[in-house]
Amino acid sequence: MLTGGAVLIGGCDLGDESSRPPQLGPASDSDQAAAQLGFPSAATRNTVRVGGDDAAGDAAGVANAAFPATSDSTRPNAVVLVGEDDWQGAVAASVLAAKPIGAPLLISGDGELPDVTSDTLKRLDPRGSDLSKDAQVIRISDEPAKPGGFRTARIEGDGPYDLAAAIDRFFSAARGAPSENVVVTTGEQAGYAMPAAAWAARSGDAVLFVARDRVPAATRDALAAHKNARIFVLGPKSVISDKVLADLGDLGEVTRIGGPTPVRNAIEFARYEEGDFGWGATVPGYNFTVAGVSRPLDAAPAATLATRGVFAPLLLSDRAGKLPKSLEDYFLSVQPGYEGDPGQAVYNRVWILGDDEQVSIAQQAQIDGVAELIPVQAQAP
Repeated sequence: MLTGGAVLIGGCDLGDESSRPPQLGPASDSDQAAAQLGFPSAATRNTVRVGGDDAAGDAAGVANAAFPATSDSTRPNAVVLVGEDDWQGAVAASVLAAKPIGAPLLISGDGELPDVTSDTLKRLDPRGSDLSKDAQVIRISDEPAKPGGFRTARIEGDGPYDLAAAIDRFFSAARGAPSENVVVTTGEQAGYAMPAAAWAARSGDAVLFVARDRVPAATRDALAAHKNARIFVLGPKSVISDKVLADLGDLGEVTRIGGPTPVRNAIEFARYEEGDFGWGATVPGYNFTVAGVSRPLDAAPAATLATRGVFAPLLLSDRAGKLPKSLEDYFLSVQPGYEGDPGQAVYNRVWILGDDEQVSIAQQAQIDGVAELIPVQAQAP
């Protein structure tokens, strides 16, 4: 399991000095020793921040924490590259982080790799996946740059709906069969679709997209290949109409999970459980990830944090400065408590993605407080 110290694994530079990740071994007499160590802006008692100033930095920081790459066994088989403007590709390709491929997601710039992505890819040095013809890098469409010196594969599609279906076919072939469960979500509003990324990485369940009032042909054909799968529609009526649910009913058993805002939608998805589907995060003892609605590409690092012993559902904040009331209420509903020996209690840990423009230090402190282990007597009225 990753620990709070894991985020300190180095090897990548996010740019200027003020945006660099926490540093190992700063001199104690340095004027900036506390900032370089990363407390409290990177870690508190119950939170760990991966504080990139963009999603590429977040994805690299998480990949570095999840894969120390100090031996063959701690290197990934492959790495997935998604384009910096392709949130749909990032959400759908999150399934490639699940077994049997287990690839972390990194983000490419427009025509070239950001330094933080390039440096991380070189450090990870993927071994190559025999499930993708020994490719070390799997590119999602033509947008990501092709890195030199690595064996690459590419998944192509004509637009987000076709691309998601192509990713589904690729992963179904790798695992030997289509998933029995499928998440269908909006291909138009990123904030409502983002939470699907973490679940796809955790479970290996496919993610496909629909428009508000129609089921694209590529999505319909992909669902038909799953042969009466259980279809879980992520999103409220305002983004996916009842007409679409009725159309999907011809292809499998359909259940809607949704909330009226992206923040509440993510909470409802984290709470939901039916059989082998869903996080069921209604009691203490979980890791969670919190990202900002305004940065949809943070679905990529959230996917990696849903694997490798962390298994964190993705929650969202729609404001930087203060914890949204609905998210505060949710954290309080799963706040851990103890009677007697606190060493026998379960704990919550929250991974925060992005700098203080996504989640402020003040909001991080609020999250730390509602994730804290407390005596059960303190919860009495």
